[in-house]
Amino acid sequence: MKPPVATPPMTLARLTELLDAYGARPESWPSAERNAAQLLLRESADAQRLVADAAELDGVLNDYEVAEEVSPALRARVLEVPIVTARKRRRFGFRMAWAVAFSCLIGVASGAWSAPEASADDDEWAELTEVSFYADADADPDVTTVEEVP
Repeated sequence: MKPPVATPPMTLARLTELLDAYGARPESWPSAERNAAQLLLRESADAQRLVADAAELDGVLNDYEVAEEVSPALRARVLEVPIVTARKRRRFGFRMAWAVAFSCLIGVASGAWSAPEASADDDEWAELTEVSFYADADADPDVTTVEEVP
């Protein structure tokens, strides 16, 4: 069996939170805090006033009745809300797709029109590449066959 856990004393601020969340009926309060809240109620006139105010609000809320029928105009406005939201989202999706496609088209077009032309630097680069390749092979670039040494 677990030893009883000491609960901190109930404050008016915590009692107000309990009343806002669970109402004025102590049976609705969390069991871990119920005894401390009832002890505060026996000792504090402010706590009793808070519970009386909460009980009054509970009574008003319990007596409230929802109208059985709503007007056709209100029903139409409520049913229209999801449709309007869906239309706005769909248009935004198409706009985004067009923006991405247009950006891609601009990128391809600018790459095609700004391609570098062949220059003297390209010939020098090709020559350097060829020289470095043959330097690694330790051979003459004009020799096309390999002779065997006896």
